[in-house]
Amino acid sequence: MSHDKSAVRKILDQAKAAGREALTAPEARGLCEAYGITIPKEGVAASADEAAKLAEKIGFPVVMKIVSPQILHKTEAGGMPKRLTRPSSAMRASTTARRKFSASRFSKC
Repeated sequence: MSHDKSAVRKILDQAKAAGREALTAPEARGLCEAYGITIPKEGVAASADEAAKLAEKIGFPVVMKIVSPQILHKTEAGGMPKRLTRPSSAMRASTTARRKFSASRFSKC
């Protein structure tokens, strides 16, 4: 199996430089891509509107999860709404997650 060694090294070095022993979901995706492993469509949204647009682009139903190096177990933390079937449900889930997991609680998010 061939892989992009420089991409793998960059991802691992960035996590190590940040003092983390675990990767975020986007970092893990980058590792999978570097090794040629196919994974489902995903994206990162910075607002509720972006979340709705991204969900429509990906196609429903979708699962939404928070991206935070401080919260490794998203399901247990209540940070993974599942089977969102409409743009309005994606917007609501995004707004709720942002309230629940505010930057003031997780300063490194």
